[in-house]
Amino acid sequence: MITLDHREIERLAARYGSPFYLFDEQRFRHNIERFGKAMRARYEPFLLGYSYKTNYLPAACRLVKELGGYAEVVSRLEYELALRLGYDHCNIIFNGPLKRREDLETAFSGGAIVNMDAMTEVDFLCNWVHRHPGKRPVAGLRINVSLVGADGRSRVQAGLKAGRFGFAGEDLEEAIGKLRSAGVEVVSLHGHASSSDRSVENFRTICRTLSSVRQRYALDRLRYFNVGGGFFGDVPKELIGREVPSFDAYASAIAEELLADSWIREHRPNLVAEPGVSVVADTMSFYTRVHSRKQVSGGKRFVTVDGSVFNVKPTLHPYNMLFRHVPAGESDGGTISCDVVGSTCMEKDVILREVLLKDPRPGDYIEIKGAGAYTIVMTPPFINPAPAIVAPDGGGGFRLLREAQSVEHFLGCYHPQTQT
Repeated sequence: MITLDHREIERLAARYGSPFYLFDEQRFRHNIERFGKAMRARYEPFLLGYSYKTNYLPAACRLVKELGGYAEVVSRLEYELALRLGYDHCNIIFNGPLKRREDLETAFSGGAIVNMDAMTEVDFLCNWVHRHPGKRPVAGLRINVSLVGADGRSRVQAGLKAGRFGFAGEDLEEAIGKLRSAGVEVVSLHGHASSSDRSVENFRTICRTLSSVRQRYALDRLRYFNVGGGFFGDVPKELIGREVPSFDAYASAIAEELLADSWIREHRPNLVAEPGVSVVADTMSFYTRVHSRKQVSGGKRFVTVDGSVFNVKPTLHPYNMLFRHVPAGESDGGTISCDVVGSTCMEKDVILREVLLKDPRPGDYIEIKGAGAYTIVMTPPFINPAPAIVAPDGGGGFRLLREAQSVEHFLGCYHPQTQT
């Protein structure tokens, strides 16, 4: 990852504003290539669908296209972004729990891979094929996967007993029946399941579930086995306190489970995976300037910066991000234990808890590493505008990927009140 000294940070902050993000394009390219290589070494054919919702920075999405990846989108906003970046409809995977009629019309007409999540979407498609005789939509179904560990406890995200996405049981039976009656072939099964532990075993379960659905309903025209996302990337042990699986470990487990099915061995449908966090989290750092320092009753110390927890971990997970204190100059002061807190009027705006900093002072900077996942896409203009994003230009300088949001940008969507 790129490392900036105080002088370089100050120069960028003077030009683009503080706080700001730094995007490492080469790191992102390396992650995408490494993920694909691990999968293809064990199973072919393989398609990588980059998860736009994790970070839809156009520079990142364009790089995925350059490397031959698909766009995995979950909204019309993301779908339109993919089209504007030059994607063909047939290289877009359209997932998500809410696809409006006009969205489905666009996707089915264009030939996108659409993984339906609700009976409303199935009913629309049955009507659509009636209105478009001769058209062959790329129709898929998201399958509800039960993730239960060896201890009998659910591994679904947030401790839920069951996830809310996808078809199961009678609903799945009804959906396939309706599609068959309408003459629609299911060519894609999607098994993304948001887990609490991102374990290799989860992907074994997903593969077994998709394989059993194919067998039970004789889906012999299947072209896509989509295991979704939810992989770990390069997560330092000191961040979460344990080792995490490698891309190779995930790939080996997925391939082993799929190839245990003789139909898959013979017909070789496309294996699809949708990495997001695993390939983009460690490609962005966030630089924020120290504004002030205080000590309150009880001796608790706080260092306030001009960024916010919502810029670096909007999901408010409990882990301290990896960070670096970049002082403005030499200091004879001692090291203090403090919370690094953000600029909003929220007590929960805590970026780092009980960390040691050597005499932090106004004008210093804190670099928060690994800030590439769900940050720029989940940070609204809450109290502060959205920060700039910059990247190395390849010639020793930097280029602007997104300018800092101005008051004009912020107010541009609003209509001024008019007198009646």
